[in-house]
Amino acid sequence: MDRPGQRIQRIERLLTPRNARVVLLLLALLTLPALFILPRVRTDHDFEQFFPHDDPELARYLDFRSRFGHDNEYVLLGIGHRPTVFDLDLLRRVDSLAVRLSALPDVRRVVSPTRMRTPRWTPAGLFELPVLRLEHDSTLAADSARLRLDPVTAPLVNEPGDALLLVMHTEQGLSKVRSDRLLAAIENAVATSGLSQVHIAGRIHGQHHILALMSRELVVFLLTSAVLLALFLALAFRTVWGVAVPMAVVALTVLWQVALMTAFGKPLSILTMLLPTILFVVGVSDAVHIIERYIEALREGYARTRALAITLHEVGLSTFITMLTTAIGYATLVTSGIRPMSEFGLFTAMGVFLAYALAFVMLPAVLVLVPTPVPAERTVRASLWDRVVHALLRLLLRRRRLILFGAAGVAFACALLVPRIKVNNFLLEDLPDSDPGKQGFLWFEQQFGGVRPFDLEITVRDSALSVWDHEVLRRTALVQDHLERRHGVHHITSPVTVVRAANMALHGGDPAWYRLPDDPGATGRVARLARNMLGREGLATIAAPDGRSARLSGRMVDEGGAAHRLKNATLEGLLQGLGTTPAVDFHQTGMAFLIDRNNERLSTQMLESLALSFLLIAAIMALLFREPRMVLVALLPNVLPLVVVAGFMGLAGIDLKVSTAIIFSNAFGIAVDDTVHLLGKLRIELAKGRTLAYAMKRTYLSGGKAVIVMSLMLCAGFVSLTASDFASVHYMGLLISITLGVALLSELLLLPLLVLFILRRSPLRSPLRSATGGGA
Repeated sequence: MDRPGQRIQRIERLLTPRNARVVLLLLALLTLPALFILPRVRTDHDFEQFFPHDDPELARYLDFRSRFGHDNEYVLLGIGHRPTVFDLDLLRRVDSLAVRLSALPDVRRVVSPTRMRTPRWTPAGLFELPVLRLEHDSTLAADSARLRLDPVTAPLVNEPGDALLLVMHTEQGLSKVRSDRLLAAIENAVATSGLSQVHIAGRIHGQHHILALMSRELVVFLLTSAVLLALFLALAFRTVWGVAVPMAVVALTVLWQVALMTAFGKPLSILTMLLPTILFVVGVSDAVHIIERYIEALREGYARTRALAITLHEVGLSTFITMLTTAIGYATLVTSGIRPMSEFGLFTAMGVFLAYALAFVMLPAVLVLVPTPVPAERTVRASLWDRVVHALLRLLLRRRRLILFGAAGVAFACALLVPRIKVNNFLLEDLPDSDPGKQGFLWFEQQFGGVRPFDLEITVRDSALSVWDHEVLRRTALVQDHLERRHGVHHITSPVTVVRAANMALHGGDPAWYRLPDDPGATGRVARLARNMLGREGLATIAAPDGRSARLSGRMVDEGGAAHRLKNATLEGLLQGLGTTPAVDFHQTGMAFLIDRNNERLSTQMLESLALSFLLIAAIMALLFREPRMVLVALLPNVLPLVVVAGFMGLAGIDLKVSTAIIFSNAFGIAVDDTVHLLGKLRIELAKGRTLAYAMKRTYLSGGKAVIVMSLMLCAGFVSLTASDFASVHYMGLLISITLGVALLSELLLLPLLVLFILRRSPLRSPLRSATGGGA
């Protein structure tokens, strides 16, 4: 079998200045296309991307949307004015604004109390009367009173009467470019309207605000991570090249990976925008381990090329395994049914592999060409890090029982807190309440009953019936009344709403007649009248042309996915108790409904991805060490951080959602890296014929510094994310930092004791020696 010395010689023969220059030239040539692609990087945030693509409800929703249109293609404008909005000058300004908005491109219509007209049926025919007459102050009091009593127009003014609502319906499926152009026109119209208190909410407004914040944070956190990493590298290696070379490796990794995503046509989403920062933090790991071992070899007296060859031979396998375990932690997210989560896992795993490849190609090429960074002396100089590692070794040997029982106690206490974790989500949960965009959203929640869309599909199974038949309308009215009184749905539009409004119009606009007629004949006549009043375009978003299906839509306060699931269960119980006659079905659908369903499945998806990570990493450990006990030693210290972070989530009330569910498999893949490095070093020491205790001591003292430095750099990089305005980014930074911090303590205090305890009867020298090809 090939001996390690021969392998080192072969590596050394490749480490020539000529080869190094060729490698760097090739890397430069490959970087040029990435630089040209970089200006095409774009950001995107679309709620629909978070729909579970493997959920059959998605197909139902897409079919429903193709027939009745999107459920979020509108912009809400709220105008506040105290003590009352029924001020003639204010209303005239609102009316002028409504006219300007109606004339904008991509606007279908604008609903404003100043432009609305109420229908009146008389023997002479249909008349439409203005809701508010703006010619004189003398009519305003009577008009405002009539508006507040009319069930159709009343929702456009809040209960205290100091805010009114404009609803602007836009064209379907607007692109980001058209959405931004329309939003700029809306904001310009508002700015020149003379109205001082105007709030805006809607898809195009929220999307624009979030993307602007994403772009700003992408730059800020990338620079922050770079500064923190440079600081830690300077403290660790105290040389310019020790900072510049690893930074160049990770910078090139980020550049290539972002360019690769852009070449595939993938924008940066709220999850993948973290990819540059994560690669900057995680990608430096391999470079640090290479440089650390290289400096150690130089100080042991080896020449530069020989020291580099020894380094690549000794750390090559362990860094490959750590790259593989980290990539697996992210790659398991590909199994998720949520596209942004799958893409985040896939591209981050690719980036981790890319960082490894560049570290072992670019870094050796640079080290061959730069001067020897440290004197080649045989005495290893003591440093602060060495003193820390020696102190920790003395601590764990003196407090073995305390450490073991303490770890078990912490794990048990945290496990008791895990059941307190709640699966929950909000539509704008990523933004803090102090954010201007979120404040506008909350204002509409408080004043007008929310902006969360609600949709219910009504389907008639009997071909002899339609949604306009008396019995079907009565059944629909039962459901609609429940939604208004118990479910919290406001501003409902449905066939029932239309028929009730037509019936009121037939009776002189008297609100007492805002109800369904009592007999089928009268219902049929009123329904025909209603359809004629609305016309083909007005009916398109309410009922199908054949009358076999219809839409009930409205808006509600976003109380969180957990609360809405309870309400949905109550609604489902009501629907099941309605009976089978007439043959009409009600089925909830819509964007918000799908997002809630997606979060319901998060617990299962999280456990599946975490279990897959465990199995794959355990298999790698089994192949590497060829001993089941070593697999146990490798996994146990990394289970504790996951239990601790889960317990912290339960204690702090942090909900399980898309952004927090991805933490566990990712953190596990990163945290296990230190274990692999230490056990890889232990394997080499055992292969040299040393006893288990002495091999563990050598491993601890030589590898402890790299583990501490690397963990602190990772924690610093992720801690910086806690300053994010996005809740998902904030919690990712916080929870991964906690996981890595606990993992560091676990590797330094628990892992050595587990090695000595579990392997004390058999140091496993023979298999490990054969795995490395014999002694060195």
